[in-house]
Amino acid sequence: MNNIDKEISRIERSHDYLWSVRQDLHTRFDERIKPHMVDSVLDAAASGYEGRINRFRKIFIEKSAVRDLEALAGSRVDMALASVIAAYGVRAA
Repeated sequence: MNNIDKEISRIERSHDYLWSVRQDLHTRFDERIKPHMVDSVLDAAASGYEGRINRFRKIFIEKSAVRDLEALAGSRVDMALASVIAAYGVRAA
């Protein structure tokens, strides 16, 4: 079973151009923020970049995600979630 998990992880990394940034952010923030929120914030930060994500775009995406995650980690979750949702223009259906 462990080999299957490693293979799935390898395949996911090969299709996720931000896998190294994602790993770093999880290392930094998983103790303070739920892991799925870390992924959501990173994906939202990357959503504004069209085309292939190169080395320089990764830097800007990571900076944006870190700023948003630090804001989430340093405030009440319910208020921070509302501000992140509002910042990215998500509206209730």
